Amino acid sequence: MGSRSSRWPYVRKLAWDRDRKARAPCHICGMAIDYHLDPSSAPDSWEPDHLIPVAKDPERELDLNNILASHMRCNRARGDGTNGENELGKRSRIW
Repeated sequence: MGSRSSRWPYVRKLAWDRDRKARAPCHICGMAIDYHLDPSSAPDSWEPDHLIPVAKDPERELDLNNILASHMRCNRARGDGTNGENELGKRSRIW
């Protein structure tokens, strides 16, 4: 993904505090996140997910509105959105 902004740890903490207080579920699977676990420490732990991947729009890296609660496992399975999967409008085959 490249180098992160020096402000990323601060913004990540803001997102963690916001999501933990709201008990936000994983935006990918909809299931509860175990907020008792340290962030990004276990499959069911909280991890910030950029709805619009930083790889596609680096300007949105620190935008709290672009950072959603996810399970570590769901976020990592989704990837950075640059592999061409799950894109709306992608043709299933050439006709």
